[in-house]
Amino acid sequence: MRKMTSDFVLGVNTAFLEKPENFRLWYEKMPSYRKEKIDTIRPLNSKNLSLGAGIVLLNGLSQWGISFDEISFAENGKPFIKGADGNRFNLSHSGTLAVGAFSDAAVGIDVEKIKTFGTRLVNFVYNENEITYIKNRSNSEEEENTLYTRLWTMKESVMKYYGQGLSMDPRKLYIDQEHDNQVFFEGMNLPDIYFTGYEYEGHCITVCSGKKSFSDEIEFVQI
Repeated sequence: MRKMTSDFVLGVNTAFLEKPENFRLWYEKMPSYRKEKIDTIRPLNSKNLSLGAGIVLLNGLSQWGISFDEISFAENGKPFIKGADGNRFNLSHSGTLAVGAFSDAAVGIDVEKIKTFGTRLVNFVYNENEITYIKNRSNSEEEENTLYTRLWTMKESVMKYYGQGLSMDPRKLYIDQEHDNQVFFEGMNLPDIYFTGYEYEGHCITVCSGKKSFSDEIEFVQI
């Protein structure tokens, strides 16, 4: 069992779930509520990602000596561990990757497969300062898309850190990358939150926490 004070990030590449026998094996290890969620999903890749998130959660909880039965849900739908003030986790998935951040304090994580950001999408989620910052540091369209994707994971991780999701308007959430990634929402500084970033096979991953240094790397679940 891990100590309550440890922080770690787990990941799983869900490509192996494309084999029906692998999917069935791990599906049967999920609690009923997780199975129900997986069953409602139609696209195969999305179904695999949802199961992958369950695999990450199962392995993360087991390192704490905690079972699925101890998971409950807040009114906003965010899962939490019943009766455990010191344990926190957050999950995310995209592309072929499912990840989870586990900590002794509030935490948010987001993963996004690097994608093309058209003008309409850029203007929807970023403000003028963020756009200028990225364009000044991009030497190619590929690099620009990577920077936009990374910034999106930063914003999303903040939203999940606060348990707000997209109800926290991303256009009103400004991350000043020129000044130590200070975070502002509706012009008000959100102090004492920090980012740890990772990359994996065309995916950007960001953890938002109250700690200047989170886990050094992603630990991949041994399948």
